[in-house]
Amino acid sequence: MQHNLSSWGGEQASPPPPKPFTLVQHNCLGSWDVFLSLFGYSTQLAHPPSIVALHDPPVYRGKLPSFNSFTVFSPPTSGGCKHRVAFYVYCSFLSPISLLPRIFGRGDVMALDLFTPDGFFNPSTTGFTIINCYSTKGCSNNTRSVPPDIIFPSSPLPTHTLGDLNIHHPAADPLRVFKENEIATSSPYFDRATDLGFSLLNTPGVLTRFSMSLIRRPGVLDLAFACPLLSPYFSEWSDPLPSTGSDHIPILLRFEAPLFRAPPPTPNWVLSDWAALDTALKATVISPPPPLPSTSSLDVWLSTNLGRVTSQFALHTPMKRVTFRSKPWWSELLSVLRKAYNSALRSSKRDRFDASLLASARAARSAYFKAIKKAKRAHWSSFLASATPQTVWTAKRFAVGRPPPVSLISQAPQRRLSSTKRSLTISSLANQPGSPTPSCSHSGNASLWHRTRLARP
Repeated sequence: MQHNLSSWGGEQASPPPPKPFTLVQHNCLGSWDVFLSLFGYSTQLAHPPSIVALHDPPVYRGKLPSFNSFTVFSPPTSGGCKHRVAFYVYCSFLSPISLLPRIFGRGDVMALDLFTPDGFFNPSTTGFTIINCYSTKGCSNNTRSVPPDIIFPSSPLPTHTLGDLNIHHPAADPLRVFKENEIATSSPYFDRATDLGFSLLNTPGVLTRFSMSLIRRPGVLDLAFACPLLSPYFSEWSDPLPSTGSDHIPILLRFEAPLFRAPPPTPNWVLSDWAALDTALKATVISPPPPLPSTSSLDVWLSTNLGRVTSQFALHTPMKRVTFRSKPWWSELLSVLRKAYNSALRSSKRDRFDASLLASARAARSAYFKAIKKAKRAHWSSFLASATPQTVWTAKRFAVGRPPPVSLISQAPQRRLSSTKRSLTISSLANQPGSPTPSCSHSGNASLWHRTRLARP
């Protein structure tokens, strides 16, 4: 005999639809433009991808690019080897899980082992493995660089394998006319997958690579597989993203994971009308229990009286629907200040020459952001005061923070261009008659650097 007090009237509230667990796989061809286009399109989706698996990502001075709100994981390289695969994990996805990168001593394959005590797809599956590989031509035309036993391991955990395998097989491309060496190359991989029960997630016949050369035919090279423990939770394989400039299409894989289900709506006790509620509860009449109660009669009596009480709570207490974008430190005061700031800002934009409107907008902006800082500080203090052994690591991660993302694409050309302009300007000034000789001392360089800044185009 159970009664859910969080749902009014004793009725079980229907859970909200689960937030999908999505992955994006794509071959960047080592291009920065493809990388930026892919993440620009991915962040415009209704739900940003939880994980982005890249093949042949761009590299600058041995480092992978960073992107806001994503954390990058890649296998270590040595001896001049290049990063062939990389994972970009959405930061908010890391909060309820533990992640362990697994390397294989090579740069063309990598795995992520994910763990959570609540279970990903059901309470018994606390672990989940994703393998990302980029297999290229091996020693001969009939071999590839990554062997089948690495791509398809025998594991008790739900395993998801994806990558650019550079193989052609009738299961993925049934309309293709195959050569004998293509069948000989792909058969060991698909035989291994079949023996272990892996399912091909690709939609058969949907091409994933369109060669820029007219000599080569398009084909299905980007493949995704799921083991028997993961296949029931697979939802969709699609290509909704536009072209990024690569000859491979970006692929979106969707899984339905109850772990990422949004929490159900709860009563907002802060906004309850306690005066009216106190009066209503005192006027509520509770019927006496049955004299000789049985299990069914006692259940009916309890449900009836519980419904009378909870109906009063539902009448005087609004519901609070928590979403993934909800801010726990937000308050009604911040909503009022934000409304006042937006109103003052619009008024100042209508008449930009009115000093009083500009001053009012600045004052409203200052009050709004100061209130936000105060609310965040108070929430942080409350969070630390109520920290548990399970949340102390989350508090540490919030306290340490992470370095701001550095755009390796834009900084390197700008540094070279700035140094070139500075050298040309100094040379032109040094060749002028009567111009001072460059020196390392601050006093002798003040006028020169001042003139250098003025002379920049």
